[in-house]
Amino acid sequence: MIHTHSKSSLGDLILILRRKIMENLKKEGFEHDLTFSQVEVLHFIGPTGKETMKNIADFLKITPPSATEIVNEMEKKGLIKRQSDKSDRRVVFIVLSPLAKKLCASLWKRKELILKKIFSKLNKKDHKDFERIIRILITK
Repeated sequence: MIHTHSKSSLGDLILILRRKIMENLKKEGFEHDLTFSQVEVLHFIGPTGKETMKNIADFLKITPPSATEIVNEMEKKGLIKRQSDKSDRRVVFIVLSPLAKKLCASLWKRKELILKKIFSKLNKKDHKDFERIIRILITK
């Protein structure tokens, strides 16, 4: 249960909302023994099907050695494999396994259901305003 105080700052409220979303995701979609970082890697690689370790590190905003640790654990779980670039053998891509692709589809569906449930407390106008404000805040 997440506790809030009426005097919580906006920053506190944002962290509380993030925690609530993460708790729900853990209950519903993380039964596959995945860390949040591993799920983020799946989400990042998903659209292209392959990424370099450097791109993964940049996306997660961590060092390449830290990204390597995450990817190594995912490889042990059979979620990814390393694939050399045919035109440049120095380049190694991180590629989703068939298991990871199936898992991604399941996780994304669950994530959408969880977020719908959380945000169903907002009326349509509040929902649109919230989305508009978030888009403003995340724009570089």
